[in-house]
Amino acid sequence: MDTHIYSSEQIRALEQRVFAKNIVSSDDLMLRAGQAAFDVLQKQWPNAKRLAVFCGHGNNGGDGYVIAYLAQQANYQVEVFYSSLPKTPDAQLMMHAATSARVPIQQWVAGLSFEADVIVDALLGTGLNSPVTGIFAEMIQVINAHHAPVLAIDIPSGIAADTGALCGVAVDAELTVTFIGYKLGLFTGEGASRVGQVVFKKLLQLTPDFYPKTPMVYRLEQSQVQLPKRPRHCHKGDFGHVLVIGGDEGMGGAVMMTAEAALRSGAGKVTVATHPNHVGALLVSCPEVMVRGIQHVSQLQPLMELATVIVIGMGLGRQAWGQRLWLAVQETHKPMIVDADALYWLSQQPTQRDNWILTPHGGEAGRLLACDHQHVDSGRFESIQQLVDHYGGVAVLKGVGSLIADKNSVNLCPYGNAGMATAGMGDTLAGIMAGLVAQFGVSLATASQAVVIHALAGDMAAEVGERGLIATDLLPHLRVLLNG
Repeated sequence: MDTHIYSSEQIRALEQRVFAKNIVSSDDLMLRAGQAAFDVLQKQWPNAKRLAVFCGHGNNGGDGYVIAYLAQQANYQVEVFYSSLPKTPDAQLMMHAATSARVPIQQWVAGLSFEADVIVDALLGTGLNSPVTGIFAEMIQVINAHHAPVLAIDIPSGIAADTGALCGVAVDAELTVTFIGYKLGLFTGEGASRVGQVVFKKLLQLTPDFYPKTPMVYRLEQSQVQLPKRPRHCHKGDFGHVLVIGGDEGMGGAVMMTAEAALRSGAGKVTVATHPNHVGALLVSCPEVMVRGIQHVSQLQPLMELATVIVIGMGLGRQAWGQRLWLAVQETHKPMIVDADALYWLSQQPTQRDNWILTPHGGEAGRLLACDHQHVDSGRFESIQQLVDHYGGVAVLKGVGSLIADKNSVNLCPYGNAGMATAGMGDTLAGIMAGLVAQFGVSLATASQAVVIHALAGDMAAEVGERGLIATDLLPHLRVLLNG
């Protein structure tokens, strides 16, 4: 079940089932959560002796009181700062236990100071669904301004558990310990930038029937990259022919990166259809690729007939040349990956297909859905489902915690790094995807494999540093991953 990601509502419903069947009481579950978090704290920061615990008025705060109690018993110097008195019976019970153990507890007021080796964020938890204001915003700002590392309980305060959206202000955690099931907001949007390392603690040994039959999202793993072994008696025709279309004047590099990534992903043959000015440079750059200069749309038709899959959009441009090529491609029923400027042309005249993969980032998704990118970013899971509903096929919503969806399921890629925020990364992903589709066809599984391979290659390339990473740095790592 560890690859399943749930909504906060699904987790709450699971907890209520557990309580109704008397598997564990709610206060015992809180004790388990606090103990698990304290164990993680001790392991992560073995030399820490001073602890500041920030508690809200809900059950997340109750977990914080348990941690404070346990730390006091372990001879830590502990201070607890609360926003207001607990409102739930379990949190009230845990605050009483901490008070009885003489844990120093006081309500937060502006101007208080404290010393800590570790700060525990137990303010807001997974129930947040509105902007953070008032005392909570002030406490979060104080936490972030302090030099001590932060352990967040369940999810950093200020992050929406179901979307990863920033609710005005949020805690920057070094480590987040989450319980019972993974939450959506831990892995995408602003949440992925705030959680630090994520440690999962089940707390309960439940049979699979206790969990929702359908999780909101499936978390992808490196093991899913495994591809079938090639037979000895194969030839290049067995592995498909990729047609790369794009590269208007001055943008030939985009299609070159796509073409080489397709070859490095195992495509048998790759042809690039591009602006005539780029033919010579592309042939020199990668002699394994066939290149055709396209002046008239009629020159594209025989190339499309030979292709197993078409990938279009990289450097295609928004001028007449690119539009003509896009319209010509609409006449074929070949499998297709639609990226970059091709997504712009699609937004101008929306249509549906079952055999294509759309690969927008947040801004492109906003254009496809007739909304701004902020709306997409604040509801990435809803947005990708809308993309599939409106356009069909498979959609990939790129960004931290990239999402991959068809009409039945949503997958999430937890890999990748900030160094990949640079020009050409999308072109490389499009090529990897085209290479795999040429071999295995359009499917959620193929698109998911491409996203994971791309992200893992980025992580491997970033081992010497994220800053200065460029898209072509990923190419040498593709063979390692594909033959793993």
